[in-house]
Amino acid sequence: MQGLARRALLSIMALAGLIVAAAAQDGMVVSRRVGVLAYRGDEAALTRWQPTFDALGKAVDGVRFEVLPLSLDGVRSALSRGEIDYLFTNPGHLHRLAEDNRLFPMVGLRSDREGAPVTGNRFGAVIFVRADNPDIETLADLKGRRFAAIAPDAFGGFELAAATLVRNGVNPWRDLESVSFLGFPHDAVIEAVMSGKADAGTVRTGMLEAAVMAGKVEAYQLRILNPLRVPGFEPALSTELLPEWTLCATANVPEPERRAVTVAMLAFEDDHPAVVAGGYGGWTTVSPDAPVRHLLETVDAARPGDASPAIALSGLMIAAAGAVPIGIAMLIYWRGRHAAHTPPEAAAAGPAEDTADVRLTPRELEILQLVGNGMTTKQIARDLGISPKTVEFHRGHLMRKYEASNMAELVRKAGPALAG
Repeated sequence: MQGLARRALLSIMALAGLIVAAAAQDGMVVSRRVGVLAYRGDEAALTRWQPTFDALGKAVDGVRFEVLPLSLDGVRSALSRGEIDYLFTNPGHLHRLAEDNRLFPMVGLRSDREGAPVTGNRFGAVIFVRADNPDIETLADLKGRRFAAIAPDAFGGFELAAATLVRNGVNPWRDLESVSFLGFPHDAVIEAVMSGKADAGTVRTGMLEAAVMAGKVEAYQLRILNPLRVPGFEPALSTELLPEWTLCATANVPEPERRAVTVAMLAFEDDHPAVVAGGYGGWTTVSPDAPVRHLLETVDAARPGDASPAIALSGLMIAAAGAVPIGIAMLIYWRGRHAAHTPPEAAAAGPAEDTADVRLTPRELEILQLVGNGMTTKQIARDLGISPKTVEFHRGHLMRKYEASNMAELVRKAGPALAG
């Protein structure tokens, strides 16, 4: 049966390729949507990448490309709904997505260009504090402090830093007082640290320099923790380095088109107008993902499961200060070192106190109702268009609020909320 299915799929892809070729000969154009992880905001993503894909459309007959800026959860939702044909994102994000989606890596980004800091086509993350903060000098000093990042599953905006912290004896899920996940763009994290809403923060490499160039912060106001000097890499750095972003195709794209796109993009030289407009150096072959897998394994080994008593989640409005709006942030309190485990006999006897007064956010209530319907984490993620890890964080917080040791106990204790 698998052989028949494979032959059928190959036949469909071959037919799709013939259709694309025939459409090109007949003057018809196939529209393709390119999902781009918009870590600097939608407008910045469109401005930087649409010229490249406009040029690609001229190089590949019969295909037109539209850039669609997306958030982390937006990428997952768009893939599950078949709304994008290509995806451009970082290697960690790509590795996570490949677990549930058929993706075909094609080309990697060359970030090095004349007149810009040398990177060797790699990136990492930087962990920083305000320069006038006398209490935090090393990574170990972050214990018990407030930390700002992008999202639990943001590779450059959290997971790179999390792996570095873990390797230096600081577990972000146990040892920090709190982690504020502020979402894109990265400027929100810088603003949170500068305004004192967070004691320290992390952003992908290059973001601090970009903020300084834009006049949003002065270089002397920031201090880098765990500063590293790597030959051939000039931006500020606190973590290991990994290959730059990858462009991949989804199963919507036939193999002949993938091949044509790959050839066309590898032909873009560093002086190509679209490359110059995008401020990068061109494209290269895809790098091995073994270092990415190893880093994510380090993070996942330290990350608690959705039922861990070390997690509690609550919503918090962080007021914006200065020119960079922060808006609504999600504050994750890691109280595992203070958590008291409920004895099994106490759990079996029912809730120790009235849970009718437990206050839930709209998202928590939404997830609670789906949990009550018997849906799994992945099913809830697909239904709501968010990542499974986001669902797990909310479920962990629900467990904490209701002092439940498992899902069955959570549903029983949350009966009034489910009935309402």
